[in-house]
Amino acid sequence: MHRWLVFVHVAGVFAFLMAHGVSAYVTLRLPGERDPARVAQLLELSASSVGFMWNAIGVLVLAGIAAGFTGGFWGQGWIWAAIVVLVAVMAAMYFMGTTWASRLRTISAAMAEGTEAVSSQQFEEILGSKRPHALAAIGFVGILVLLWLMIFQPTLGLGGDPCDEGRTPPGRV
Repeated sequence: MHRWLVFVHVAGVFAFLMAHGVSAYVTLRLPGERDPARVAQLLELSASSVGFMWNAIGVLVLAGIAAGFTGGFWGQGWIWAAIVVLVAVMAAMYFMGTTWASRLRTISAAMAEGTEAVSSQQFEEILGSKRPHALAAIGFVGILVLLWLMIFQPTLGLGGDPCDEGRTPPGRV
């Protein structure tokens, strides 16, 4: 049962990465765009993947929690560190990404409709933001840290025998 839960957890991670990859690509592509209508279309494409992304997060979290119980990991530091990293990365990306994308969505839609309430300077300013690169860095580093925690399962001073660190218990992968 434990291996199946880990399988579903990892499948949830793959589904999340697939869905979120759309938003990641769009976010890194937007600074090169100058056509407000095209920017609005790309933002719409990104928004269309959000539902699938949140469902995938639900699967990976629920399966991860269940696998934590079946694997007896709740007394170990790595699982708690993984939860902290996941929540911190999600919060940072949500607040940084949502505010930036929302502002860009409003400005690009207004400009695409021909309004003069928004200047091209404001449009250029938000497109020239370093926010996409910061978001990409946070997401990439976060995923690397989570991968490290799950592969190496360090005790981090909680539970487990530090002498066993790096050894795989019999029957576990």
